[in-house]
Amino acid sequence: MHKKIFFCLIIAIVTICFPVKAQNFGQGNAISMSRWKDYQRKSYLSIRFGLNVPTIYFRGTGGTAQSTSITRFNVGLAYGNKLGNGLPFYFETGLLYTEKGTEIEAVNDLGRRVCHLKYIEIPFVIKYKHETDIDDLTIQPFFGGFIAMGVAGQIKYYDTRTSRCPFGDDRFRRFDSGIRLGCGIAFQNLYFDLSYDIGLFDIAGKDFVDYNYDDFDGHIRTGNFSATLGIEF
Repeated sequence: MHKKIFFCLIIAIVTICFPVKAQNFGQGNAISMSRWKDYQRKSYLSIRFGLNVPTIYFRGTGGTAQSTSITRFNVGLAYGNKLGNGLPFYFETGLLYTEKGTEIEAVNDLGRRVCHLKYIEIPFVIKYKHETDIDDLTIQPFFGGFIAMGVAGQIKYYDTRTSRCPFGDDRFRRFDSGIRLGCGIAFQNLYFDLSYDIGLFDIAGKDFVDYNYDDFDGHIRTGNFSATLGIEF
């Protein structure tokens, strides 16, 4: 299923990125120069690809439930638009395919397992584009959030050598959301950022049974550090 989703994203990228006639957003007139060279554009599209270093936090276990991050990736599109004609604040959103992975260490009553969670994600942030003394170089701190829906994945159980879907009433919920903050840097059409997601939604299913310790309160949160590259136009 995730291969079909990835293929659909590629089709969307190709469709949106097909050359179109550029517009002069400052004067409202069509211009012949390429949008590619308009670094002061009021709106932009961006192709993004990045690496994820996720965490899963089992609240209340006091460190008993140990997990190790597995580096995964994200890919998709972003769209930004300037807010008004004053300060350089931009609203940015997009559509991403993102994967998160974690390895849960074995404990007395639970064997080692590896979880791969695959999501379709919609980020939404406010950016401030700060001009520097270097031509066409901007620093872009941002703050906002994300909404994600689990679409595929796998849990591998090493003690029984079996696997299953990671989403279900006795596993993880598909829906996740939270806060995103970070900072980007752009030079002409090249973009790079570092960001961190703080999950605010409990992703433990209603019948979640792992780690049935007296101090585990049944809440599981996510976190994710990302390093992302992009091309804007």
